[in-house]
Amino acid sequence: MTNIKPLGSLILIKAEEEKDKTTKSGLVIAATVIDSSLKRGTVVATGPGDYHSNGDLHTIPLNAGDIVIYSPNHATEIEDESGEKLHFINWRQLFGMEKANA
Repeated sequence: MTNIKPLGSLILIKAEEEKDKTTKSGLVIAATVIDSSLKRGTVVATGPGDYHSNGDLHTIPLNAGDIVIYSPNHATEIEDESGEKLHFINWRQLFGMEKANA
């Protein structure tokens, strides 16, 4: 895995691979053509959270392994030491989630 640790309210996501889709009639639609306005990914790591004005820490309600839905427009892509592409995003920019092993 990676040794990158997000700071503050950021999370680190590994995006799911985009796959070709086949229509009922057998026509294959390439993944590069499919509307990809939202993506699914797996949480790799989370930051500690952010602080409220009163000084209390508000932790991130996600864990490594959770599946999240996000917009790549709100994410920053990086590569880890092995060349794997990952995304940093503020957890408040997520659209939804699935708990791991749910």
